[in-house]
Amino acid sequence: MLNSIQTLRALAAWLVVFHHYMQVAHKFKLTDPISVALFKYGAIGVDLFFVISGFVIYLSASGKNLSPKIFAMHRIARIAPAYWLFTLITAAVLIYAPGVMTLTLYEPMFLIKSLLFIPAQNPSGIGFFPIITVGWTLNYEMAFYAIFFLSLYLPKNLRILTIAAGVLLLCTTLPKLGGDLVFFNNKIVYEFLLGIFIAYAYQKGLIQKIPTTIAALMTAVAIWQIIRLGAVTHDPFESGVPCAAILIAAVSQERYFSRIGLMRRLGDWSYSTYLCHILVMCVMLKIQQTFNLDDWTTLTLIVIAIGIISCASFTLIEKPLSSLARKKVKISTPVTPTA
Repeated sequence: MLNSIQTLRALAAWLVVFHHYMQVAHKFKLTDPISVALFKYGAIGVDLFFVISGFVIYLSASGKNLSPKIFAMHRIARIAPAYWLFTLITAAVLIYAPGVMTLTLYEPMFLIKSLLFIPAQNPSGIGFFPIITVGWTLNYEMAFYAIFFLSLYLPKNLRILTIAAGVLLLCTTLPKLGGDLVFFNNKIVYEFLLGIFIAYAYQKGLIQKIPTTIAALMTAVAIWQIIRLGAVTHDPFESGVPCAAILIAAVSQERYFSRIGLMRRLGDWSYSTYLCHILVMCVMLKIQQTFNLDDWTTLTLIVIAIGIISCASFTLIEKPLSSLARKKVKISTPVTPTA
């Protein structure tokens, strides 16, 4: 994994964390400049995640004789176990400690749909959000994986066209079937394609040719555009394109990211950070009420707890299961002689 990508993953995850802290802890009522900025722009981390996902998934499948089965095994091993664990923990908290978690409720069938990445209305009435509310993005992610999975049955030279057609159908045709499938009527899914186009350009060596000054200018313009347009709406043009520009700029300057060890680790942990942070916040805010802690102490404890849990989840769940999936693929795939 490119160090620049790991840095952006860490940035995206923690932007979302602090955005949700402003929501869960303060209901977006703080008026200082930093709090207002996190309220208005912190959600851009989701758009950055989507663009990165398209980039990483396309690169991981390119230049390899990757079968649909192997791709599916890798993606399920990478995404599902940690999500299932935190979903079940959240469900247990909702059942045995009602009042701790906000904006979500437990129902048996709703839990099953959440575990299976099936869009469903949250019983709390907030909309199409799984038990772990941030899991709404993973429902789009799994749909994107399904499209990518099917594209692997076709010739490589048709892959991008096939995926683009699949994403278009996902967003425009599937919702017409009605019911909970209207969830997929969201243009944010086009941000996966932005990542794929960048990955294709990277493969051709075009991204690497961008000078540092141009990369810095691209980043500045992208940030200016995000700020100029106001609160993030997850629109592929208003949010996705600036995130794509930031991704291009960062990847083009990969050499400057090679020694940023902390950011690389935070990037490794970013998926677990994304999954656990709402749960950690709600528990810590309950502790704050119980022990009458001040806001800064609570926020510090939240950040520390998220870091520890993210590290543990990556080390004990994500990394071992991903490695196991790769080993099983190697064992089950016949070795063919090479020239």
